[in-house]
Amino acid sequence: MKRTLTLLAAALLGLALSHNAMAIKDPDEPGSKLITIQAGGGPGIGGLVTGNIAMANLGAAHLYGGLQLGGDLHRGSSANRVDLSLAPRLMLGFNLGSKFELHFGGLAGVGVQRFLGDTQSPSLGFCYGGFGGMRLNFTPSFGLIAEGCYAAQLSSRGVNLPYGTAGIAFRF
Repeated sequence: MKRTLTLLAAALLGLALSHNAMAIKDPDEPGSKLITIQAGGGPGIGGLVTGNIAMANLGAAHLYGGLQLGGDLHRGSSANRVDLSLAPRLMLGFNLGSKFELHFGGLAGVGVQRFLGDTQSPSLGFCYGGFGGMRLNFTPSFGLIAEGCYAAQLSSRGVNLPYGTAGIAFRF
């Protein structure tokens, strides 16, 4: 997963530095809001909701800052658990025309883990992760989004996991 994210970041950097990329207009003007609702999985199933605000227009690129709320249910042979997280996130996106965007970013916040059937209280910890993905805009205000992420939680029972999500994106 790290190799994939590194290759994606390198490709996006090359695109940003190319002359043709600078000629593409960015539909994500500063102050634009992007709300996403996504579902997906990895070792478990879950979903997330993000709220983002465009902070800077960088030619063919744009920088979003926002907040992510996520939840996952993991069922396994050794333990069943629920993970919840609330994390600020930064996202750098590159438009490949008016309809398609590639992006990557990072997040860091607080996470709670609860092991079902366990007598211990839920563990609270620091969570962080990196992600990459794409958004396909059907209209200026509606599109589809897909992301891959590698996340970790530092707690008494820390967990590292990759996951993928897909969903809808609203921009206004």
